[in-house]
Amino acid sequence: MRLIAAIAVLFAMSAVAHAGPVEEVRAGVYAHSCCGFGSSKEDGAALNGEAVFSSPRFLSVLAAPRPVVGATLAPGDGNTDQIYAGLEWRVELSRFFVAPGLGVAVHNGETDRYDPVADAARVDDTIFFGCRALFRLAGDVGYRVTDRLSASFHWNHISNAGLCSENEGLDQMGLRIGLSL
Repeated sequence: MRLIAAIAVLFAMSAVAHAGPVEEVRAGVYAHSCCGFGSSKEDGAALNGEAVFSSPRFLSVLAAPRPVVGATLAPGDGNTDQIYAGLEWRVELSRFFVAPGLGVAVHNGETDRYDPVADAARVDDTIFFGCRALFRLAGDVGYRVTDRLSASFHWNHISNAGLCSENEGLDQMGLRIGLSL
C-alpha cells in the first residue's frame, strides 16, 4: 500500500511541476533510521519524492533559498513516514553542488512513550518523537550529470530540538536523482 502511495506522490509532484514555478523534481532511496543523531530503532529503506520551487523575490534577503516540499515513505511495519516543507540554499562549483536546507516535517510516528512495563517490546523498537511537527535539517552533495539531470548523496534529520518530552529523532541517508524542468 505504501509503494502505491509513493508512486502516487511522484506522479502528483510531476503534475504539479508542469503547472507552476517548479524548477526541479527529485526522487531517491534512503537507508531509514540510520547514520547520525537520531534513533536506529526502525530499519529498512525509504522512498523520497521532492519538488523544488523557484526562489521568490522576498527571499533574496536570505540569499535566495529555494522552497522545497516533499514526502518520504518508509515501508515496513511501524516505520515512520513524513511530509515536509522548507528552504534550500544551493552552491554550485562547476558541475558539483552542495545544498543545505532546513524546514519542518509532519510524521505518522509515535509522539509519547508508552508504559515501559506494560509495553516493553514496543519501547525497544519504536521511535518516540514527542511532537507531531518537527524541525528538519537536510543536505545534498551532488553532481550535475547533464544540464537537466543530477545525482546526489542526501542526508536528513527530523527531531523536535528538545521542545517536547521525548526527542529520539530520525536520520535517513541515501541517493537521489534530480530532473531540472
